[in-house]
Amino acid sequence: MRTVDEVIRREMQLVEGDPFNASKLRRSESLVRNLGFFERVEVTQSLGSVPDRTVVVVDVAERSTGEFSIGAGFSTTEGALGSISLRERNLLGRAQDLRLTATISGNAQEFSLGFTEPYFLDKDLAAGFDAFRTTSDNQDESSFDEATNGFGLRLGYPLGDRLRQTVRYRLEDRTIENVQPDASRFIREQEGQTLTSEIGHRITYDQLDSRISPSEGYILEFANDFAGLGGDVKYLRTTANGAIYFPIFDQTVLAFSLEGGYNYGLDEDIGIADRFFVGGSQLRGFERSGIGPRDSLTDDALGGNIFGIGTVELAFPTGLPEELGMRARIFTDFGTLYDVDDTGPEVLDDASIRVAPGFGLSWSSPLGPIKLDFAFPVVKEEYDKTQTFRFSFGTSF
Repeated sequence: MRTVDEVIRREMQLVEGDPFNASKLRRSESLVRNLGFFERVEVTQSLGSVPDRTVVVVDVAERSTGEFSIGAGFSTTEGALGSISLRERNLLGRAQDLRLTATISGNAQEFSLGFTEPYFLDKDLAAGFDAFRTTSDNQDESSFDEATNGFGLRLGYPLGDRLRQTVRYRLEDRTIENVQPDASRFIREQEGQTLTSEIGHRITYDQLDSRISPSEGYILEFANDFAGLGGDVKYLRTTANGAIYFPIFDQTVLAFSLEGGYNYGLDEDIGIADRFFVGGSQLRGFERSGIGPRDSLTDDALGGNIFGIGTVELAFPTGLPEELGMRARIFTDFGTLYDVDDTGPEVLDDASIRVAPGFGLSWSSPLGPIKLDFAFPVVKEEYDKTQTFRFSFGTSF
């Protein structure tokens, strides 16, 4: 077996000499399965050498943990896009996670490198770093380009059996450039370079039956980020999200999810690069940056400081043979984005809720997972940008 013994042992809630506990044994099996390294996980027990002892046996079958993923999509604003990701989730059999990603589309290029050591210093401390370079063509949405270089450090640790906190630091150099002469005056005023030094944390409470393919339970997350430890920008950002899953009947799952955020500038306005933008995969039925504050004179999206989005989704089998791996879903996405620091008679800033019901199909094809989504905005503002169809696929080795 490639995975070292210690990777499995440290997920076990029972160790040699402990009193037997059936609840901890079930939890141990769930934790080993959630590693995602094994095709099969079976935890069984048998009588020990004496009547008051039990032997616990963990039987696993390894799966490939190296991934080569390709994504593709199309929209009226982005055109064709593609992404390539190389990842090893169980490096050297020690559960270390190494990822290299490149994303190229009609309006964005992103290159990133990330590494995570899940048991730093042989303790339950997930330490890691990320380095990234991103260039974004926002000409269609907001008449400017954006270039970002930076790196981040993170450390995660448990606060309880299902409660975990991650602290992080990010240093980011960002340039707003190629601003068009006819762009919104609120964007022209922000052209130039800024340095962001940000520290933050995230708390996660996880009661899901599976992190890989949840069908029951819930998860809650809350995060704060503070920028102002040096650098050129100062703000406090708060975000929260949650999801809950209900098994209705055989392989049919009803899910609800909510996400929201708030930006607060500390003695200064929030810059356009630090505001929230909503649309695309976040809010199906709308283009990237499709909703929210907009300059009515130039049609430029300005972003917002307050957002909320949610989804109600029912996923179910298609009735085709199970080995084909096809599942269908019906959903309704809803959301809002509003509150911009820059104001004027030309700024359209409406907090109304947008709503887009739709349907989709997922197929575990020989080429990898394929997803198709169709969404139809039924509640929207006249200035919103809509998008009906989204597509993605991937593969692994």
